Amino acid sequence: MRRLKPWPIAALAGVAAIVALIAWRVLGGAGGQPEAPTPTALVTLAPIRSGQVRESVSAYGVIAGSAAASRTVSAPRAVIVERLLVGPGQPVAAGAALVELANTPATQLAFRQASDAARFAATDLERVRRLYDQHLAARDQLDAAQKAVADANAARAAQAQAGAGAGLQTLRAPFAGIVGAVTVALGDHVAADAPLMTVVAAGALVARLGVEPAKAARMAAGQPVTLTPVFDRARRLDTSVGIVGRQIDPATRLVDVTAAAPSSGLALGDAVEGEVTVGAHPGLLVPRAALITDEAGSHLFVVRAGRAREVAVTPGLDEGDEVEVAGALQAGERVAVEGAYQLQDGMAVRIAGR
Repeated sequence: MRRLKPWPIAALAGVAAIVALIAWRVLGGAGGQPEAPTPTALVTLAPIRSGQVRESVSAYGVIAGSAAASRTVSAPRAVIVERLLVGPGQPVAAGAALVELANTPATQLAFRQASDAARFAATDLERVRRLYDQHLAARDQLDAAQKAVADANAARAAQAQAGAGAGLQTLRAPFAGIVGAVTVALGDHVAADAPLMTVVAAGALVARLGVEPAKAARMAAGQPVTLTPVFDRARRLDTSVGIVGRQIDPATRLVDVTAAAPSSGLALGDAVEGEVTVGAHPGLLVPRAALITDEAGSHLFVVRAGRAREVAVTPGLDEGDEVEVAGALQAGERVAVEGAYQLQDGMAVRIAGR
C-alpha cells in the first residue's frame, strides 16, 4: 500500500480551512444566521417649549339678550291682540310696528265711565258756582266741586293716555334690535301691563353660561372668555366675563355667568361653549402627538446624541395643540413627534428631512 507524502496532506487541510472560513462568513458564524442590522426609526422632532399654561374652565350656554338692554313691550290696559306684525328673532328698526291692539269691552266701559264722570263733575261745578254767587252755597262746597272736576279730568286723561279712548292702537319698537320672546297669539285677551313680547337692543347680546358652583368661585368680571358656537366650531369670539352670579339656578343647579357677545353675528338662542381663563402658571409644553400613553402610564421620547431616550412624564393642562408635561426634561430639548410610537428606549433615529 502506497503512503501519501506529507505535503499533499497539508495542502488538503489548508483548502478545507479556507472553505470553512468562507462558509462561516456567508452563514453569519457558527449559528448559521446572517447578522441582523441595527434597528433605526424615521421621526420628526419638535422642541420642548417653556411657556405660560392657561388654567381654564369650560361651560355651555346660549346667546340671550342683556337684561340691561332689553325692553318688555306691554299695554297699560286690558287689550285684545288684533295683529302680530313681527315674530321671534326678527330684526326691527327703531319705531317699527310690532303689534296692533284693540280695547276689551271692560276697557271701553271704564273709559266711558271716566268721560261721563268728568262731564258730570263739570256740570255740578257750574251749579255750585251759581249757588255760591247767590250766597246759597258755602266756600267748602265750591272747593269740593272744583276738586271733583280735577279728579274726574285726571282719571279720564289717564285712561286716554293708556289708549283706552282709541280704537286700534299700534305698539312700536322702542329702539333698533331683535324681537325676543313673543308671549301672545292672535285674539288673546291680555290683562293690563302683561308682557306681549320683548325687544333686545342691537349689539346687546350676551352669552349666558351655566357653571358648576365650585368652578364659578374662581371666576371674576373681566376674565378672558373664548366663545365657540356648538354647531360651528370654526368660529371663535374673544370677549370677557361680565357678571358672575352668586345664586344657584334651582332647575340646573348651576351658577349663571354672562359674557358680552356684541356684533358676533350669533342668533338669539344659539348654543355656545365658553372657555374662561381663570389663571396661568409656567410649564413645559410639547406637541400632543409626542405624548404616548399606555398601561404603564405616560411617556415621550427625547432624542439625545442620535438616540431615543424614554422619559416618563405626568401630563397637565391642554394649551391649544400642545399639552403640559412634568418630568426629567428641559426646555429646548427635542422630542419625537411623528414616528414616536415605533420607538424603543435607546433606539437610533433618523430625522425626517435630513
